[in-house]
Amino acid sequence: MAKQRNIWKFNDDEWKAHIDDESLYGIVKEKFNLKCGTIYYESGSLSEETAWDVIVPNNKIEKVKKFIKDNT
Repeated sequence: MAKQRNIWKFNDDEWKAHIDDESLYGIVKEKFNLKCGTIYYESGSLSEETAWDVIVPNNKIEKVKKFIKDNT
């Protein structure tokens, strides 16, 4: 899931959205053609991804936030 506190300004023209639901991550990444910024492996195994930060450009952030809010 991603909440407002999990979306932050990354640099001048990009944001990061932290998502810990694998299916939501896949949908958001594909629907908005985003790239992954960071992958988290909180279970201790490098073969099991547990969360992702996607990089969102300024011109897509409002649509991405609305999509995440409507789908969580």
